[in-house]
Amino acid sequence: MTENTLPTEQGSSTDSSSAESEADFGSASSPVSPEVDVENEASSHLPKSSQSKKRLVVLGLLGILSAALVAAIFLIRLPFYLVQPGSVRPAEQRIDISGAESFENKGDILFTTVFVDQATPALMLRGWLDDAVEIRTREEMYPDGDRKASQEQNQVRMDLSKLTATRVALQYLGIEATYDADGTRVLSVQSEAPSAGVLLPGDVIVAVDGAEIALPSDIAPELADRVPGDQVQVVVRRPSPDGQQVRQELDVTLGAAGDEVGRPILGIEAEPDAPSIDSDVNVTVDSGTVSGPSAGLAWTLAILDRLTPGSLTRGRTVAVTGEILDDGTVGPIGGILQKVAAVKRAGVKMFIYPAATPPEEQKEMRALAGKQVELRPVENLDQAVQALSPKGIQLPG
Repeated sequence: MTENTLPTEQGSSTDSSSAESEADFGSASSPVSPEVDVENEASSHLPKSSQSKKRLVVLGLLGILSAALVAAIFLIRLPFYLVQPGSVRPAEQRIDISGAESFENKGDILFTTVFVDQATPALMLRGWLDDAVEIRTREEMYPDGDRKASQEQNQVRMDLSKLTATRVALQYLGIEATYDADGTRVLSVQSEAPSAGVLLPGDVIVAVDGAEIALPSDIAPELADRVPGDQVQVVVRRPSPDGQQVRQELDVTLGAAGDEVGRPILGIEAEPDAPSIDSDVNVTVDSGTVSGPSAGLAWTLAILDRLTPGSLTRGRTVAVTGEILDDGTVGPIGGILQKVAAVKRAGVKMFIYPAATPPEEQKEMRALAGKQVELRPVENLDQAVQALSPKGIQLPG
């Protein structure tokens, strides 16, 4: 970024020395003339009230310019974004459980956040001075160029992470839990696929060849006995201009998967529509305005702690980050350095994070944490539980 500075008056020193030389030269070659202060002489003929008004006008203009400059420093938005340390927040108090006994235990499992703000000149200065703040260009922050779409997608990822955390935690305790949804929502259709123009983004697939479809994973088994080029009947709910969902039956020609010869596909990118967890134990997680999948491991551990007697953290306050996957693996997340800084500033002594974090970032994390924060990398849920409670979880009953 080019630093904005006031332009230097060109040749001001030369002008000053030239004037001095000219005066010196004049004094050596001509009689000395009495100095006349023309400006003061002219001003002396003005009434004092006029001089006061003139000063007030000048001071007013200077005040306006100063206010405008200050406003510009703090209000003008630049094409950069600051990824900053956010907050650490208790996870367990955001979890509501019904259908099973729940427990209030000592200690806290905290999830971590980062704060993203569009830069102003003042914020840019702060970013340059604070090693825990990362400055990104608009293209780096939003590669697709659509900030709103990115925010919406992050909210979807948070919602899915809460469901994954619920299912993984319940199954960890031996409680049956499966995914469910109201259908499979089409996000996009491959432009070269035979289904392009037949299936549309926003369609919700509810059946293929008479078989009910709830989740995206339900589609492939229904195509297993088909080959590319075959036609299948796909039933969708399609939004109408008046906002209603209209049920339509479509004949869709199957395409071929690029990674496996002969495997038939619809040629779509999809996600569950209104996903949920089917279980006798109902878990509700209130994530507030936080989005993204990085609180998944914290939600999982917090649900485990709520469903078991005795403190999983042994009464300690522990910060946690990491995406939780269906098999209990802990996936890497973004903004890890900012989260270390947030944990350190909050005075939390232990931070559990994904072992899959790149080595160079882990090195920076250790330098930032110093001796104030114990960093515990984990690969999966089992390791996270062991990090908190080496003796394992105390099951109810």
